[in-house]
Amino acid sequence: MPSSKLGLSVPDEKKYIGILFFLFAVQIMSWVPRFPEVKANLGLSNGEFGTYLSLGSVGAVIAMLSSGHFVHKLGAKPVLIISTLSMCLSISTIVHLQSTPIFIIINMINGGSIAAFNIALNAQAFHAQDRAGELILSRQHGYWTMGAVATAIFSGFMVEFVGIALHINVLSVVVFFIILSIIKKLEPEMIKPSPEDDSDFGVKDLFTSFRIDYLVSAALVCGIMVEFATADWSAIYAKETIGVRGSLATIPYILTFTAMIVGRLGQHRITPYVSLQHQIKYGSVIGGVGFIGFILASSLLVDHSKTAAYICTLIGFSIGGLFSAILSPTFFTAANKRSSQPSAVVVGQMGVTNAILTLIVKTIIAWTAQLTGSIAIAMIIPGLMLISVAFMARAAKDL
Repeated sequence: MPSSKLGLSVPDEKKYIGILFFLFAVQIMSWVPRFPEVKANLGLSNGEFGTYLSLGSVGAVIAMLSSGHFVHKLGAKPVLIISTLSMCLSISTIVHLQSTPIFIIINMINGGSIAAFNIALNAQAFHAQDRAGELILSRQHGYWTMGAVATAIFSGFMVEFVGIALHINVLSVVVFFIILSIIKKLEPEMIKPSPEDDSDFGVKDLFTSFRIDYLVSAALVCGIMVEFATADWSAIYAKETIGVRGSLATIPYILTFTAMIVGRLGQHRITPYVSLQHQIKYGSVIGGVGFIGFILASSLLVDHSKTAAYICTLIGFSIGGLFSAILSPTFFTAANKRSSQPSAVVVGQMGVTNAILTLIVKTIIAWTAQLTGSIAIAMIIPGLMLISVAFMARAAKDL
């Protein structure tokens, strides 16, 4: 992809893309620590809220099937701008809602917006990586995780002092205009519309060219469910089961993502001594057992010592985050290596498969919490899934 005569330097392009990853996380994760308030506004049970929240995957799947083609035809800039506007408006709307049907619709729009932004941003990151001649995606995704942690800390602080609507609305406006300014700075190196005529490529081709790597897909969804369960349930569990106040309810989430940062940034130090396949095989078992054990212990201790129960909660979620940290980037890399298709196609197809499987599993987790009356019991599901990754570690044997 040719650069403009006034193109950015490679370090500047990498810097601006890193900022976009950071802001992307700040925006989409800002309302996660305040899920208990959203659930209360809607008057939903745990099972209902988890199910309706998971329906955002429907919008994400639609966007993942089509957004790559839009980036190719229109360029990255319009896709980034439109998805940014839609993302900020949908999250700002959700925090005002008391109608479940409207929540479902807006949440689907939000899921599609997030997927479209993610695909366009990652495509731009691939462009920067090609120019740089080095692997930079893991670092860029690290900035995303840092943004997720930063917004969790900020949201946890705001719970005690500012209402959810004011918090999210102001943040969305600020993030929207900052993202627009960064997109403008990136414009000289932004992916341009393709001059090629793709009129012979139809909707049918999106499906006929679709390929599923069953081993890697299963390993990926099993490996990331602790992360998803933490995002969806940690604040609710800490607040409703353990009984801590709102600001402390966000700490398990913060520690989990901090542990994931440590795991991802520290992986290269371990690999010379422990192969990647063995890291996956043994780490998934340690992470799954530790996650299940400490979460169950916290639920048993809460009637005797709220402090001990809270400490076990923090340890359990942190262990799950630390030992699942490397699984997502590793299995995406494995899928790319095992496929003859272009990497962007592989990532998109993996995303669709993952979104569908995640929707199913998150719904099962939500209704397990509802029917058993225990979020701790529901957390056994992602813990067992993490343990099962040990039996699929061979997917990474050639990395």
